Amino acid sequence: MPINFDDLLDNKNGSVVDPRDVFLTLNRSKEFAFPRDIQTEVMKAWFGQRNQADTVIKLNVGSGKTLVGLMLLQSSLNEEVGPALYIAPDKQLVDQVLREAEALGIDATDDPKDAEFQSGGRIAVTTVHRLFNGRSIFGVGADGVKLKIGTIVVDDAHACIATITDQFRIRLNLEDEAFKEIVELLGPELKRQSHPRFLSITSNDPQALMEVPFWAWTAKHDRIIELLHKYRNTESLRFSYPLLSDILPQCRCLIGGQGLEIEPVCPPTDLIRSFSKASRKIYMTATLADDSVLVTHFGAQPDKLTDPIVPTSSQSMGERMILMPQELNPEIELADVQALLADLAKTVNVVVIVPSAYVATQWQDIADQTLDKQSVVEGVERLKQEHVGLTVLVNRYDGIDLPHDACRVLVIAGLPEVASYSELSDMAVLSDSTAGLRRQMQRIEQGMGRGVRSNDDYCVVLLIGPKLTRRVMAPDGFELLTPATRAQLGLSRNLAKQLAGVGVPELRSVLDECLERNPSWVNVSKKALLGAMASPGLALDKRSIDVRRAFDLSRAGDHKAAAEVLGDAASESDDDDEKALLLAKRAAAQHHIDPAAAQKTLLAAYRLNPNVIKPLEGVAHQSISPIKGEQAAIVQDYHRSRFLEATDRLLYANELVDDLAFTMVVPDRFESAIDSAAKFIGIQAQRPERLFGEGPDNLWALSGGSFLVIECKNTVTSTQGISKTDLGQLDQAVTWFSAKYPAAEHVPVIIHPLRVIGDTATPVSGMRIITEPQLAKLRKAISAFAKSLCDLDTLNNTAKVKELIDAHGFNSNEFVNRYTVGPK
Repeated sequence: MPINFDDLLDNKNGSVVDPRDVFLTLNRSKEFAFPRDIQTEVMKAWFGQRNQADTVIKLNVGSGKTLVGLMLLQSSLNEEVGPALYIAPDKQLVDQVLREAEALGIDATDDPKDAEFQSGGRIAVTTVHRLFNGRSIFGVGADGVKLKIGTIVVDDAHACIATITDQFRIRLNLEDEAFKEIVELLGPELKRQSHPRFLSITSNDPQALMEVPFWAWTAKHDRIIELLHKYRNTESLRFSYPLLSDILPQCRCLIGGQGLEIEPVCPPTDLIRSFSKASRKIYMTATLADDSVLVTHFGAQPDKLTDPIVPTSSQSMGERMILMPQELNPEIELADVQALLADLAKTVNVVVIVPSAYVATQWQDIADQTLDKQSVVEGVERLKQEHVGLTVLVNRYDGIDLPHDACRVLVIAGLPEVASYSELSDMAVLSDSTAGLRRQMQRIEQGMGRGVRSNDDYCVVLLIGPKLTRRVMAPDGFELLTPATRAQLGLSRNLAKQLAGVGVPELRSVLDECLERNPSWVNVSKKALLGAMASPGLALDKRSIDVRRAFDLSRAGDHKAAAEVLGDAASESDDDDEKALLLAKRAAAQHHIDPAAAQKTLLAAYRLNPNVIKPLEGVAHQSISPIKGEQAAIVQDYHRSRFLEATDRLLYANELVDDLAFTMVVPDRFESAIDSAAKFIGIQAQRPERLFGEGPDNLWALSGGSFLVIECKNTVTSTQGISKTDLGQLDQAVTWFSAKYPAAEHVPVIIHPLRVIGDTATPVSGMRIITEPQLAKLRKAISAFAKSLCDLDTLNNTAKVKELIDAHGFNSNEFVNRYTVGPK
């Protein structure tokens, strides 16, 4: 006769709910003898506040987050707060969680439709993608709750953000009929915003991008709905359209040369009712410096969020030697670092994270494998199993583990790039602001965390690229890192002070101290973490919270209240770029109730930053003229106010040099670099097309009184000569200039990789061309000029600065002759 052992216990003792006690009752493998102290501490803290709707647990990598998450879910099941769902960023991590559940003796499945999961008998483990999509098996919008969730753990919540954002985004490609019809519908308004940029879009320029003005989006809303509804079952729309169909008025539309994107201001994750109605939502995150995504992306109520559960020690973080070669010596070039890494890769696994597929091509000669979205799982597994050499990861800063020998040297090469049109548009506004810096620093920190996955792990981290180096070196950037990373970076920067001006051989010897486990280094690096306590409370950015609040108010139809929230947020901001973006968002909300007031608000935003949408009217043309006085004196004033240290000047010059290249550098960045280069050498400059929606890309007022009317074509790949379209734009720019500056002398200049005029094209009278040899000469001259000005005796001597300007041909008499050529 079978015996029911459960009856041997009294009912009151039959349900074990304390997570640590749950652990001790499991039939687990020998590797899990007892929970670690840090795990017990966290589980005990959670148990005391387990009935909160939203709980945040911050654990560094290698702290055993998976075990904690499974214990909390099993505890909730035992307390009958089920069903219990574990969410991971991707399928690879789902499999990892299932393996750990099996080793712990926990019953788990990867099928949320499983009857035992739905009845509260086992835990389901699935991806964030499967929960949040327009055909979610959990139910979407009016579908209500199809599969109930009682308790949900979101593991590595920050790593889930990219997927959630992507799921709440409609993306249409050139081949989609819906794309063609929407561009035809909205084309006239885009053309009014900027005819040249619209031409770039219609010629399928991969770098072209425009945001649809909110008034045009609102006016065409009904027709847009009809178009999207017609194509709703196509592959491009079937998973995204159901999520956005009812909130299209609160969405932005951005159209580029390769497609379009429609995206809400914040992802309305509450449309997955099973998620929003869950009794317990537990967010497990690394100790990153910005927790606002819990509100903006997961819909948590900021006033109900309590302090996160954080262990009392940061010792769970592994050892990292973080160095910036170009901080040690700004003259160290990419090729020097690549040679060093290629040598290191002969004996250890080196992983280089690059921001884009294009940047990955700069590493292809020394890469043993290059991993993108499709190949990353297989490639990472190979790293864990064997010595590979040098691996390049394309735009993957989170969601992967590279423990121990999988990665002994980790390189972040260049600033992380944005992944969507909306981010690209926003970063054009925020690139120099604290808000923009916060986004970049979080991605950098996520990337740096890939190489150490436990407290006994170690790796060298190299941060390379002038932009990245300047961001991390800046006090504002440093403060946006977490305490543990600041401690490790601070230690490494103290080390850097002993190495200032060294070359690659000396750098290699320092790296070997970590890789070869010098006991003194190991001891010092561990001590550095002892005082690196996580900051108390949640790091919530008030501006981000205000944007989410306004979005929810607009969804509810209260546009007046939404506009007030955004207006107050803009008034409170002391950053002009952030203020401009907030005012532009306020204008979009105002448009629903007072279109005239909306245009006034947008004009105020535009005057702060011309990278926001251009208002319908009121943007008056402002002429520029050569700066009065000596060009040398202008250079002195600019450099003294801008650069406090010689290293800052050299890194900034290196940034300009990087962006002044015939590559797939975003045109806006290239045009910005042309503008900045002028100011760097004492020339007045302007970007008329960006400021006024017409005119040349760049306009330089040389000290002698003449002007350079400049059109930039840095991304052109044609081999058939300068095209009729490109020369037509230069001709239009000259016509505009002649109307605005009727008495001024000018030289038409096109920056183009080719010197030959295309068969059907007509050269513009008097035109000059900056081709690759001329651009290379200018880059070299800017670098040499920057180095010379690092000598204070030179910078403080006006005569010497003038000599440098003349020697490099930066004066009005020589610039055109030295850095441009005539057409063939």
